[in-house]
Amino acid sequence: MFKKTLFLFVFICLLFSYTSVLAAEQSMLLKVPFTSEIPNGSWAKPWNNACEEASIVMVKGYYFGYEATTKQIAMADMSPLFKIEDKIFGSNADTDATRTAKLINEYTDFSAVIVTNPNLDDIKNEIAQGRPVIAMLYAKNLVNPNHRWRVGGSYYHVLVLVGFDDKTNEFITNDSGDPATGGGYKYSYDVIMSGLHDFNHKTKRADGPPRVLFTDSKVLFKAKNSPMVYLIKHDVKYHITSSAVFKQKGWQWNKIHIVEQKRLDNLKTGDPISA
Repeated sequence: MFKKTLFLFVFICLLFSYTSVLAAEQSMLLKVPFTSEIPNGSWAKPWNNACEEASIVMVKGYYFGYEATTKQIAMADMSPLFKIEDKIFGSNADTDATRTAKLINEYTDFSAVIVTNPNLDDIKNEIAQGRPVIAMLYAKNLVNPNHRWRVGGSYYHVLVLVGFDDKTNEFITNDSGDPATGGGYKYSYDVIMSGLHDFNHKTKRADGPPRVLFTDSKVLFKAKNSPMVYLIKHDVKYHITSSAVFKQKGWQWNKIHIVEQKRLDNLKTGDPISA
């Protein structure tokens, strides 16, 4: 009788543990700081077309470990991006996946990889691994009363997928086009997946292939009086064990941010990066 009771107890514990894991996998929310594309409150140019820049700033803030993005930080981070786009692309409006990835990879502290025709699980797996996803959309069918679209425009929009909820079949987004409620705004899986379309510079419409950008951190920190360099992913620091590993990963010494030791001490510690 005792053995049967013990077996039943163990079985129930295992079942509860397994159920808990499943429940944990049904939803995910990353703490990505929110900014609207008009942090100054004005829809005047270039801010009226700044969803790409706002998305970049939000993801950058996440990898740096910022809990919030102030109006001043958002404007200071977005303004240089407009100038870079004007210089290298000739315009800062309707920045497609290729241009946005170039902007991220060459001028920010995180990386972006273009993924064409992603499926739902691809995107959810990225978010579950702690990596926000930047989505390119034909947004006319996004159900959000706070959006402002020019009639006859391209309806091209870029937002950040920061979480998901399988119970409601919804993505949780940071939608910079909604200054009022865009932080954590929810759209159904079907609406986002069917709306994925890159901007097409030939047609001037958001009728290109379904595309998203998978992101990852390149944020590098070291303390003033220490030789140890760390890769930062949100609020976790990962010690880079050698200069050989540093070079192998393609990181640049001049991209290391010198910070106070206290800031490093306040971060969680992850596994060392040795290969």
